[in-house]
Amino acid sequence: MNENQNQSPAQLKALARTSLTGKYPFMIGVLLVSSVIFSLFSMPLSMGGGIVSYLFSFFASFLRELFLLHIYRINLLVCCRQPATIRDLLLGNPEHEKEMQTVYAACLMAVIQFLCILPANLLGSFYQSSGSAALFLGTCILYTLGLLIYVCIYISIFPIYFLTADCPAATIGDTVKMSFYLSKGNRFRLLYLMVSFLPLLLLSLLSCGIGLLWIIPYMNATLTHFYLKLASTKSAG
Repeated sequence: MNENQNQSPAQLKALARTSLTGKYPFMIGVLLVSSVIFSLFSMPLSMGGGIVSYLFSFFASFLRELFLLHIYRINLLVCCRQPATIRDLLLGNPEHEKEMQTVYAACLMAVIQFLCILPANLLGSFYQSSGSAALFLGTCILYTLGLLIYVCIYISIFPIYFLTADCPAATIGDTVKMSFYLSKGNRFRLLYLMVSFLPLLLLSLLSCGIGLLWIIPYMNATLTHFYLKLASTKSAG
């Protein structure tokens, strides 16, 4: 049990590389298809202003989270050596009732994002109309605070991205509770694991972002193994 709990980022990344052997073209395809579809939907949503823009922004966040939940479900299938197809990205769980838990989870994460940046967006709209330096500074501070709050919530509820696929019969309330239970005592490990990818993400800038096609599947597979080890450790305990 201690071996699972103390698994280092290097060990998790090694597991991810093993899982992705022979699967990279498929995972890159999943990433490209999701990016194209999201872009096609989000471009019309970027138009408009006022309350309409906030509603469209929320819906765009919801779509992004829904795709992300489906991508992590595919990663679970791949890392557990189960068959996965592009259909899993577009339709998610084939059982309607179980897929609804994914929809609820996507909505929850979109609401959290929306509320975290709402104060900064509201103040930013006043800054755009007045050009006040004080309002600009206040907007920057609120964005920073909102980001910190979101990161704290995100690392606490992160297992929800996998639990909706791993435990699809659970209600969204139970899924949230399980997410907090699994992340308890492991939040800084998750944060450290994510930060460990920063050098690779920065290097991808040298390739004009093309390197992300390799890095993002690698990162997602590593996070999937983090969840799998975390779940096995908690269940064994």
